[in-house]
Amino acid sequence: MTTAYDISGSVRFAVNLSFNKTVDLNVIDNPVNISDRFSITFGSGANQYSQIYKKTVVLADGENSTLNLYDSGTLLDDYGNAVAISSLKLLYIKNNSADANLLVFGGNSADIPILSAATAKYIIPPGGLYPYISPLAAGLNITTNKNLRLEHDGTGTSTMNVTIIAAGRNAALE
Repeated sequence: MTTAYDISGSVRFAVNLSFNKTVDLNVIDNPVNISDRFSITFGSGANQYSQIYKKTVVLADGENSTLNLYDSGTLLDDYGNAVAISSLKLLYIKNNSADANLLVFGGNSADIPILSAATAKYIIPPGGLYPYISPLAAGLNITTNKNLRLEHDGTGTSTMNVTIIAAGRNAALE
């Protein structure tokens, strides 16, 4: 099936730091420069996506939310298509809180298998983010382990906004 929309662009990760030291009257500069860029097109191959899901999730103190990225039938992309990402190729999670930790993954055995233990939780501190990029055609299979679990750790003074972007393969849209 051919869709009426297209996906193209790039995903970039860059670190540009100045790391220097003054020795006597000389400044020794040892820059840290890393830049990776992935050009993205529509499809099912390497560096190709056929579905993008983005959302801002709001969590109160101690609250959690589970997003089923494969077959919930309740998550829709911006064009009204049911989210059914079978192979995850991009996951971006940003904790927009100023004072609370975000716990992701962990919780049960159906969670996305990013960490080695199904119940392990990854902590994203206030203002922090978690990037996952797979340029491989296969991506990360999430047909069984499909849940993205988000949890406010109960600290801080207010609710937390979490930005989620997930992209990968949805065979029904290709």
